[in-house]
Amino acid sequence: MNRPTWHEYFMLLAKLVSVRSTCNVRKIGAVIVRNNRILATGYNGAVHGAPHCIDRGPDFCLRRCIGAHDAEKYNYCISSHAEVNAVDQAARFGIPLDGSALYCTLEPCNWCYKQLIQAGIREIYFEEAYDSRNKEFDEYWRGIMQTDGNMEVFQQVRVSPEALEMVIGVLKGSSARAIPATSPHEPDKLDLEELKRFIPDSPPG
Repeated sequence: MNRPTWHEYFMLLAKLVSVRSTCNVRKIGAVIVRNNRILATGYNGAVHGAPHCIDRGPDFCLRRCIGAHDAEKYNYCISSHAEVNAVDQAARFGIPLDGSALYCTLEPCNWCYKQLIQAGIREIYFEEAYDSRNKEFDEYWRGIMQTDGNMEVFQQVRVSPEALEMVIGVLKGSSARAIPATSPHEPDKLDLEELKRFIPDSPPG
């Protein structure tokens, strides 16, 4: 492949954003775009001023440490989700999100979904399906998200192995030249016939 598709490109960016996450449970990244232009990014982590879970050790999770039930996780978790952090970033810098699209490494939860609708996001692309232990609740909200008239697209997107391999190669590599530089001291070898073959015919008039 020559390069990733637009869907793969933005999902790969969301995956890269997730490395900034400070949550020990899931590393989530989100990117909001419109007309293939990035508007905002976000990752899940503690709100401003709160301690980060990763700073307390790789196994620390506040709500689990205090024994909070899964149904009460939003009442005790100190983190803000990646999608909402991206929306909040746009709000902070005055960036409107009407008609935009969200790329997220995880399917939005019901709480985030409501915020995305209110922010004007009309397309959601996610990599992994949300999987709490309450399967019926997950399916209920997934059905709402899939059929909501405000949402034009709600779709799972996978990054192909070829695209991942390409990105890993780029990350491990450098921006050194792949083709040798030309010298200004070499004689001019401009091939006009090759130029004509490369550039399509100009429109008449």
